[in-house]
Amino acid sequence: MAAGMFNLSIIQVMARKYRKFVYDENQRFIYPTSDWGFKFLLGSEENKDILLELLNRLFPDYHIESLEYLPRDITIPVGKMRDASFDVHCRLQDGSRMIIEMQNYVKSSFIDRSTIYTAAAILEHYVNCRTKGYSIGRTIFLAFTGDPLFKTVGRTPIRLALCDIDEDTTTQRNDKVLQIFIELPKFAGSLQEINEHTPFLEKLSYVLMEMADCTDIPDNLNDPLLERLFKAADTAKMKQDTKDSYMKSILGEAEYEANLEDWKEEGLAEGRAEGHAEGLAEGLAEGQRKVARKMKSEGLAPEIIAKCTGLSVAEAETL
Repeated sequence: MAAGMFNLSIIQVMARKYRKFVYDENQRFIYPTSDWGFKFLLGSEENKDILLELLNRLFPDYHIESLEYLPRDITIPVGKMRDASFDVHCRLQDGSRMIIEMQNYVKSSFIDRSTIYTAAAILEHYVNCRTKGYSIGRTIFLAFTGDPLFKTVGRTPIRLALCDIDEDTTTQRNDKVLQIFIELPKFAGSLQEINEHTPFLEKLSYVLMEMADCTDIPDNLNDPLLERLFKAADTAKMKQDTKDSYMKSILGEAEYEANLEDWKEEGLAEGRAEGHAEGLAEGLAEGQRKVARKMKSEGLAPEIIAKCTGLSVAEAETL
């Protein structure tokens, strides 16, 4: 197969395999791509040093010396727009904002949501900063996806920026806004394939998608940062309440995975039944809320409900 090409059907099968979370009390390493696992490994104070080094490996030109976590949930100060809820939200030492998302189930609206999230971070920063004028600072939206999102592009991070395009030239309009999408299944292979020539991004993708199946840290990993990621994900070293919280979250996500298709069909069917002509959108929205209420009755956390249905965390809490 030519470089940069890929078999989309195989990629989709791999995506379904690696995002299927299964509860196992004997599991040694957590699922790093689960909602709880991703926030714990990259969004908690105890693992901040891992995120800092990871960002420097992914963005070597930025020379990131420090970062601080910002609130994950922010209110968008525009009319009746929903609040934004990020997986990881941080500020770098130079004032740059970074949003980091793990999206296992990629919907067609994810590109739109990523744009709204980027705009929300820019607007929130602008509203709350004390400087005058229209300086917005650098804002980076980084997403890891469990589904192929750009189906005609091979194994490479997708970088989107504000630019003008014509037949002869591409002119970047603004270097302060950047979106990057790393489609994990396109890089997925096997941890056993890692060697000294394997690029870091491929190693990282292998680890994120296969860590939970490991019983020990692979000998051939040979990367101190990824070894630290394994150690942070080791359930044997977690306090019992932390481990209990993780297991509860996995039970919820496993339940969601098992019932996803049934809930999706039920919600769409109810939405279609209630929505006709100009009322279709409203009917579909009501079907979406019914799916969310069913998920809440099953004991799923508001954050997971919001992530899976498109509702805000606040809406999920008040159902």
